[in-house]
Amino acid sequence: MSPVPPPVRRLRGHLVCRQPSPAELQQRTPIVVTARDQEILAAIYQQGLLTTDLVEWAFFGPPRAQHRPSTRSYERLRQLWLWQYTERIELPVARIAGGRRPFLYALGARGVPLVAAYSGEHAQAVQRRRLDRLNALFIDYDLRAAALWANVQALTRSCPIRRFAWTPERELRARRIRVRDPQTRRWLPFLPDAYFEIEYRGGDVQCCLVEIDMGTQALRYVRRKLRAFELALAQGLFARHWRRPEFEGLILTPSPARLEHVWEAARQEVAEERWPWYALTTFAGLDPSAFGREIWRTLEDERVGLLYAQALPSEPSPGGQAAGAASHSATRSLVPGGRGGPAR
Repeated sequence: MSPVPPPVRRLRGHLVCRQPSPAELQQRTPIVVTARDQEILAAIYQQGLLTTDLVEWAFFGPPRAQHRPSTRSYERLRQLWLWQYTERIELPVARIAGGRRPFLYALGARGVPLVAAYSGEHAQAVQRRRLDRLNALFIDYDLRAAALWANVQALTRSCPIRRFAWTPERELRARRIRVRDPQTRRWLPFLPDAYFEIEYRGGDVQCCLVEIDMGTQALRYVRRKLRAFELALAQGLFARHWRRPEFEGLILTPSPARLEHVWEAARQEVAEERWPWYALTTFAGLDPSAFGREIWRTLEDERVGLLYAQALPSEPSPGGQAAGAASHSATRSLVPGGRGGPAR
């Protein structure tokens, strides 16, 4: 007798939402939702979709060798799925390639009240992602932003950071912020792919606009977006909405060749005095083993890490090294004339 295929709900573009089988439901164990579970569900809701790897990087410590998810993270997500706190989406794989792609997890029905309680919102304000509208072409783009979030989350958890706050593109789009271009007299959308703040224990706040360049658009569109960023800063639009004086721009590109082209285009659009405030890296820099290093190339052509030097603990550990995952190569000093300074 051939095995019974697991129940699935077909979505767009050969995507499927995998449902637990009766046998799997019978084998599930009683679950008590923990504070970390609530954080995971809130992160899945915020990012829209997360893989097991991304959840592990952000909440379960450094990933194991060969980027295989640990049993703890995999089993916890599996239990949350079996109890309908999450939904599991499977991506199509070409037959010739074989194997499978990582599961994607979206917020499930039972996770809504937990996310509402965690965020202090009414349950009706927590809108689950419409899985029937998922487009496989944009999932990779979403996961690049989520990978940046997971890496920053992991990095800041191992450092003396007071607060890390992430605003996804969905929330930024809802603000409908525009800026007037004085040259063309046209309105340009001010729409980063994400925005985040890191507040250090000394009170300094690092503000970052994120641009995910998939290499599919002409460079003029990249320049137009950066122009909108700089106009928003010059016209005080950014300060009015975020109550911060300045921001940094972080640009991720798919390859070194594309990075070189975007780097040149950005230098043409951004004023020279703002070059220290913009930095680029490739998607390869999102590998957890590389992320804590000086992977960012500024428009001044300097190599820097993401965090400021004050993220390092002031007292060394007994072994003679600073505690935490961040190394000295992962930080940059706040010196006059250096790459910007913190917002207050």
